[in-house]
Amino acid sequence: MICPECHAEYLDHIIECGDCKVSLINASAVDMPLTKMTWAALPPFQGKIYADMAAEILEKNNIPYYLKMDWTASAFSIESATIPGEVVRIFVPKDTLEKASDLVSSISGDSE
Repeated sequence: MICPECHAEYLDHIIECGDCKVSLINASAVDMPLTKMTWAALPPFQGKIYADMAAEILEKNNIPYYLKMDWTASAFSIESATIPGEVVRIFVPKDTLEKASDLVSSISGDSE
């Protein structure tokens, strides 16, 4: 549920905005514009552990991201520490790519 005036979000069981004192409406009824976002890939990470470490750094710096694992891990919902040879990609908004790359540059997962 969402307030039609201040756009605050509420749980489904609440019927009135605490601030505006107006009836809430179903959030899907509000025609709010979506921001267009172009995603760019960071260099690949060798294993989910390294990708999770990088994701934590991105979260702490308020950089949106999503992870993409290989087909096998995704298809079978495999959540292990590391599958040998597993490559995980992290995508961030293109306008944050340079900052995100700098933040996670020391995390690669290469065992060389």
